[in-house]
Amino acid sequence: MDRLTKAFVALSAAGIVIAVYHGYDEITAYSGPLSNGCSVFTGFNPFLSCTTVFAGGHDTFPPGPYGIPLYVYGLVWFPLMTALALYFGRRGPLNGEVMVPVLMVGNLFTVYLWYIELVVIQALCPVCVSMYILNYAMSGLAFKALASAS
Repeated sequence: MDRLTKAFVALSAAGIVIAVYHGYDEITAYSGPLSNGCSVFTGFNPFLSCTTVFAGGHDTFPPGPYGIPLYVYGLVWFPLMTALALYFGRRGPLNGEVMVPVLMVGNLFTVYLWYIELVVIQALCPVCVSMYILNYAMSGLAFKALASAS
């Protein structure tokens, strides 16, 4: 497995850990004993608040009573990215031709989530933003793999 693929796997594995933590927070409604990680920012800046974002009423996609909780997407997305990277890593370098379009779907979804947080709820969830940043970093690695394959 090349270094680029290893870096991608490391980022997606970090995403799994953060997605599990985020899922735990939402399932416990930010009242669990491990839920203080995100609320630590609230004391410094109330704009940075996972609790405010969670309570904003936009915690499913598609919106509405039949939507899937947003934390589920992270719990599926990051293991999927890890599995794809490991699959391609066993056969050679990271396959940018496949990974870039797949990751662009995730990036488009984060644009929607940024809009919900910044415009609709007017607060940012630092845990959520960390997952967006991981997705952008994985996209950068996929673009690098695509460029080096050309």
